[in-house]
Amino acid sequence: MLQKDDSFFFSIVVNAFACRWDQRSSVVTPEEDVFYLVALLRSALDDGEEMHSLEYLTSQNREILRFCDEAGIKVKQYLPHYTTQEEWTEHFGNKWDRFYQRKMEFDPRQILATGQRIFRPNFISSYGASW
Repeated sequence: MLQKDDSFFFSIVVNAFACRWDQRSSVVTPEEDVFYLVALLRSALDDGEEMHSLEYLTSQNREILRFCDEAGIKVKQYLPHYTTQEEWTEHFGNKWDRFYQRKMEFDPRQILATGQRIFRPNFISSYGASW
C-alpha cells in the first residue's frame, strides 16, 4: 500500500486510553479500553510525480481503509467523508443515539453543518422561508 520510496510520508503511532476522553462529547473512539491512534502525515505536491498527487494519496487512503475492513481491523477516521446517514450511524456506533438526541434538541431543523451530510435539512427552501 504505502510505497517505501515515498519521501513525503511521516507517521505517528500512539497508544491511547478511552477513559481519558470525555464520553459526553461527540468525539468517536473505538470501543476498546486501549487503542492505537495512527496518523499518516503526507503532503500532496503539484510536481508532476503521480505518487505526490492528491488523487494518488486519496486512492492510497481508500486502499488502507479497505484493507482494514477486509482484515477485520476496526477503524475510526478523525475527519471522515461519508455520504449517507447509515455510514455516519456506523461511525458513531453506540454514541449515535445520544448524538441524534442532541441534534434534535439543539438543531431540530437540522440546518447546521449540512455539508457533512449527517442529517438532511428539515425545511423547504423557498423565497418566503423564515428561518
